[in-house]
Amino acid sequence: ADGAVVAGGADEPAAVDADLGRIGVRTLKVDQEKVDRLVDLVGELIVAKNALPFLATAAEEEFGARPLGRRMKDQYAVLNRIAEDLRGGVMDIRMLPFSVAFSRFPRLVRDLGRRLGKQVELVTEGGETAADKDIIESLGDPLVHLVRNSLDHGIEPVADRIAAGKPPQGTLRMVATPDGDAVVVEVSDDGRGIDPAQVRHRAYERGLIGETELEQMTDAEAIDLVFTPGFSTTTEVSDVSGRGVGMDAVRSSVERLGGTVTLRSVRGTGTTARLRLPLSMAVTQVMVVSVAGQGLGVPVDSVVETVAGTCACHTSY
Repeated sequence: ADGAVVAGGADEPAAVDADLGRIGVRTLKVDQEKVDRLVDLVGELIVAKNALPFLATAAEEEFGARPLGRRMKDQYAVLNRIAEDLRGGVMDIRMLPFSVAFSRFPRLVRDLGRRLGKQVELVTEGGETAADKDIIESLGDPLVHLVRNSLDHGIEPVADRIAAGKPPQGTLRMVATPDGDAVVVEVSDDGRGIDPAQVRHRAYERGLIGETELEQMTDAEAIDLVFTPGFSTTTEVSDVSGRGVGMDAVRSSVERLGGTVTLRSVRGTGTTARLRLPLSMAVTQVMVVSVAGQGLGVPVDSVVETVAGTCACHTSY
């Protein structure tokens, strides 16, 4: 249901384990506001916990209480372990599998393929890969744009595919893969690919680039022009595409989530859109710096460069 986070196993009545004679695990549905409140409290706990090392140092240096300082540092290590485990548990509650995001596309691909007169097979992989509920829900529109572009511009009609020596049925693949503290989602097709020369000339006709850029721009730079606001290679507007807002909307949406999107294409072979997204929007990595004795936190995403010196990075909310 909207506004709820599901934790645990399947949503079904409690089952009795035949071997152990115990009642099985049941699903617990919790309002998202309660989970978010718990996340905030864990964040406050971590901030309070991070103050202990500074207090321990003050006890040793300002008051000469070295035994007390060491005991505070030992207690900090225990508290740090508990706080990190608690944070991990709370974040797991917010996680949803990508199968939730992928579930809307089989019907979309089938219906859109029929409307365009194309045969398309949808293949999804990595549905068990999990990410924050907010990430999963916010990916809906960008993925729809990518799928519609693949079916309209990428995958060719049956006759064209046969003439090119391809199977009559095109393949659209959606793959989610964990990548450290991020997740990578790729949407790829085996269609006609992007023609860099066509993109360059179309951008020039629309006044998006000048003559110098037209002559000197590389193929990779030309392909990246599809993300330019107002750009479209389609001369006719339809209810599927051609308005020049699709790929621009994709990049804007992904960047608002703290992610990046790149595009690679081989003419005659296909196109792949690669989205790299954070696992969660509730956690921000910060660099802690000290200025005139005062500790300050700077989001790592805002740090362009660091120079020789002493700094420490902590996780904050």
